[in-house]
Amino acid sequence: MKSLPVKSQHYNYLLKAYQEYLQITGFAPKTALRWPVHVRELFHYLEKRNISHITAVESNHVNDFIDHIKRRQNKSKDGGLSNSSINGIINAVNGFAKFLNSTGKYVLDLTMIREEPNTGEKNILTVEQVKELYEVTFQPYEWNSVAMGQRDRAIIALYYGCGLRRGEGVQLNINDIDLQKRLLFVKKAKGYKQRYVPIAARHVNDIVDYIKEGREWFLYCHGTNDNWRSSRGRPPVKKDVDHENAFLLTHHGTRFLQPEWRLKYLLKQTSITTNITLHGLRHSIATHLLQSGMDIEEIAKFLGHSSLVSTQIYTHIVNQLQDDERV
Repeated sequence: MKSLPVKSQHYNYLLKAYQEYLQITGFAPKTALRWPVHVRELFHYLEKRNISHITAVESNHVNDFIDHIKRRQNKSKDGGLSNSSINGIINAVNGFAKFLNSTGKYVLDLTMIREEPNTGEKNILTVEQVKELYEVTFQPYEWNSVAMGQRDRAIIALYYGCGLRRGEGVQLNINDIDLQKRLLFVKKAKGYKQRYVPIAARHVNDIVDYIKEGREWFLYCHGTNDNWRSSRGRPPVKKDVDHENAFLLTHHGTRFLQPEWRLKYLLKQTSITTNITLHGLRHSIATHLLQSGMDIEEIAKFLGHSSLVSTQIYTHIVNQLQDDERV
C-alpha cells in the first residue's frame, strides 16, 4: 500500500504531518510507519471519488472506505483481510482523526468501531503449560544458568504475570518498578497512554532476584576476550553501555530488544507445541483471569484497553474452551 498514488499536495502534507505526530508523541516506530500507509490508502480511495481535500470528507465517506477494506483481497495471500488487519486500519484512521482534531485547523468527527477479533487468531497456554514453561527456566545453561534463568523468569513475570505488550516490556526501565507497592509503571503504552500494573505476589520474588543478581551480572564483563567466561580471579569490570536503566538486558549489558528469541528457546525445551509469542502470554493471563472470575472491566484496566470491545474477545475464548471440555 506504500506505492498507492496520492496526487493531492494537501493529502501528502497531512500524511507527513501525521507521521511526525506519531513519532513525537511516542508511538512505536512500526506504528509510526504503518499507520500513515493505511491513511494513504484512505486518501487514494477518496481521490478516486474526486474528494481531494479533508474539508470535503464526511463520516459516510470513511464508512464506505472501511466497507471497501472489508471486501478487498489481501495483497500478500489469498482471501480477504483478517479482522486484526481490518482493526489495524481502523486504528490508523481513528488515530488520524484524533491528530487532525488536535491541530484545531480541521475537524474529522468520527470514531470507527473495531471488528470483533477472530478468536482463532489467539494462541494461549493453559495454566499447566505456563507452569511447564516456568520450570524449564531452572534448567542448566551453557553460560551462567542462574543469571539466564532469573532473566527468563523476569520475562515470564512481565509478559504473563503483568500482561504487558511486547514493546511495553522492552521499554520498561528499572525505575518504573515499585517493589514496595508491587506496581509497574507503564509509561510507553499503546496510544501513548500510561498505566500502573500490579505485580502478582508470586512474581515479585522473581523480579527481585533478577534485579539483585542476574541483572547485575549482565551489567559486568566476566572475562577479557569473552564476557561470558570466568575472569580467573580478577574482579569484574562494569560494561560501558548506554542502557543501564533498562530492566531487561542482553549479555552485552544493553536493552534486550528481542526477548521473543528467548521465549522461542524456552518453548523448545518444553513439550508445548502451540505457537506462542510474547503477546500470546498476554492473551493467556487475560484468559486465566477471566476464568478465575475477575470482572471484565478490571481485566480491561489491567491490560490497558481503552475499550471493552478489545477485552470481550476473552469471553469468546473462555466459552470456546468450555465447549471443548464438554466434547
